[in-house]
Amino acid sequence: MSTLILVHLTSVGPDKQSASVDFDPHLTVIYGASESGKSYIVEAIDYMLGATKLKSIEEAEGYTHILLGIRQEKTGDVFTLCRELDGNKVEVFEGDLRSLPTRQPNQTLNLKHSPTAENNVSRYLLKILGLDGKHVLQNARRKLRTLSFRDLAHLSIIHDTPMADPRSPVLASGMKTKETEDKSVFRLLLTGVDEPEGPTGASEVEKKVGKGKIDLLDQLITDTARSLTTESSETDLKAQLARLEKTLSKASADTSELITQRNALIARDRILQTQAGANDERAGELRTLIGRFGLLRQQYESDLDRLRMVAEAGSLLGYFFREGPCIFCGAEPEHQQPGHQMAEADQLQIAVVAEANKTNELHADLLTTMEDLGEQLSQLEGENASITAASRLIKEEIGTLDGQLAPLNEDARALDALRTKIQANLALHAQIQRLENLKATLSNTPSTPTPVLPDGIPAATIVEFEQTMHAILKSWQIPGDNLVSYNQKTAEISVDNRPRSSRGRGMRSIIHAAFTMALAHYAAERDLPHPGFVVLDSPLLTYREPDEDFKMPRNVIGHFYRALHAERSAQVIVVENIDPPQDLKARVTLHPFHTSGAERMGFYPV
Repeated sequence: MSTLILVHLTSVGPDKQSASVDFDPHLTVIYGASESGKSYIVEAIDYMLGATKLKSIEEAEGYTHILLGIRQEKTGDVFTLCRELDGNKVEVFEGDLRSLPTRQPNQTLNLKHSPTAENNVSRYLLKILGLDGKHVLQNARRKLRTLSFRDLAHLSIIHDTPMADPRSPVLASGMKTKETEDKSVFRLLLTGVDEPEGPTGASEVEKKVGKGKIDLLDQLITDTARSLTTESSETDLKAQLARLEKTLSKASADTSELITQRNALIARDRILQTQAGANDERAGELRTLIGRFGLLRQQYESDLDRLRMVAEAGSLLGYFFREGPCIFCGAEPEHQQPGHQMAEADQLQIAVVAEANKTNELHADLLTTMEDLGEQLSQLEGENASITAASRLIKEEIGTLDGQLAPLNEDARALDALRTKIQANLALHAQIQRLENLKATLSNTPSTPTPVLPDGIPAATIVEFEQTMHAILKSWQIPGDNLVSYNQKTAEISVDNRPRSSRGRGMRSIIHAAFTMALAHYAAERDLPHPGFVVLDSPLLTYREPDEDFKMPRNVIGHFYRALHAERSAQVIVVENIDPPQDLKARVTLHPFHTSGAERMGFYPV
């Protein structure tokens, strides 16, 4: 199995001196006085690996990002996780980055684990460990979920409060409702096998809900049955509907034929009305022309009357007025030729006769034209009379067809209403059947299903893990026989027949640290899945004031650190108040904070 090796933790910000700690691939000890930022480092590591929050401290003001360098143990490749101090995204940079990023990340990951999306920090890390897609049990009814990296982080990054908590180290989430999940994760790490899918049982709540669903379905079935408007069965209704469809089909065919005939008559009548309209328009034009030509005829006849009067007047004037100025041209007698007035009268007569002949010709042509127009008008009036008669006959035929269609339409409406009623009742029958089928599926669920319990860890595996933990406690020189036993049902760990929860705070912390180291050692020895690193916050002592003189059995402290230095199965980072033994300082990576000989007051520069 591939594992992860933490390389460094660095905090950066614009115009700020980097705050950084390097991690030894085997053992790193961060020690010194309380309130110097040691636990902040543990929280920051957890924060970079997906924890939701990082507490705000005054020393971090002006810093904007945290960088966590990680090496893949299998390939040796180094990558850096980068996250803002209050960010909800994690950026991945290839290589060892220890300054404020100035280039685009190779990936940007979400915090929340998702079984369907790969762009989250949980699945990114699980793929490196070869654990992506593994399942853990959520409850005793075998409901499964996919493994999250946070499940592993709870077992490899131990904060100071959980370290001494009476709750079993196996129940790492610290939540009562997640005990089944915690046990399942522990089983996965000890066996390397995730939970298989299997049948699920019904909880008491689900059984009560199921009973309520059946009662609700019974009520719905009763209410739906009351909505039926006929007592006929579904089979009878289907037979009625089939007969009704045939009747409606025949009635539709008869109606369609009559409608076709009616439409043809309407089309013919429309043509006649169009022709009649055109005739009326032409007749109007003819009447207008005849009226105008009548006025012209009157003008011609009036002109002829005037010409006759002029001719008669000219003859008389030429006869009576022989002396004096000429009545035609006004010449004086001395300027007149003999017979001048008679000649003028003759010329007038000739002109009048010529004009009268011309006007008579125009009058005759006008009469001929008016006679022709009159004949056209009579013809149009005759055509319109025929059209009116034909239209009247067509309307009578349409009326006859309407009389035949009326009962057919009435019958069709009645049949259609009956069909709608039958279809509505059939839909209600179908709804009742669906409800009955759903009720049957609920009723077939056993009222008291066989309880489904999570598969236990094989006894031989438990014994081997107990022996591994026993050996670690012995190497730390913890007083007693250090015989370890694990209760799968309660997840309680006992040492020398005393449950860990009944021990004092200091002993609970030592046992928790031994459990965490045993889990890492057991996995490494058998090539089982594990993050590959362990972070222990205050496994030996819970609080130490600056310059306060503590006396603790040096043999336990010394053996504890020497055993961890000799441990090569996992990377170990210890955060403690107590100084490690002097002989160890040259062989491991040490970061003293706010203590004798320390070069720095804490994680962040003062």
